[in-house]
Amino acid sequence: MERVFSVSEARTLLPALTDLLTKLIAAQREIVDTAPPGGHRVAAGNGSAAAAAGVSAAEHLYVELLREIDSMGVIVRDASTGLIDFAATRGSEPVYLCWRLHEPDIGYWHPRTTGFAGRLPL
Repeated sequence: MERVFSVSEARTLLPALTDLLTKLIAAQREIVDTAPPGGHRVAAGNGSAAAAAGVSAAEHLYVELLREIDSMGVIVRDASTGLIDFAATRGSEPVYLCWRLHEPDIGYWHPRTTGFAGRLPL
């Protein structure tokens, strides 16, 4: 079930999210920097030891960080920039509160039918 946030509830998570997103970006950079020629793979597997052996520590960390953020009810939209959404309502309309790492506060929202380009000031 989707968690719906008030602006104040979302704001209380910003310190923790700042830490998690900073680590997520660092893990993503490490994955890219250590990728074999021709690209990189996202951590995946069927749970076997052989599959796990082929996954780097950075990939494990990346997936764990995404899971932790998801468990908070927060939606990661762009891991490379720390762009996230919080499900919310504006009146009776379902919307997203929109925040990006290093923004001083949650200052934007957008309808669920638009993305970052449709951000509007709170």
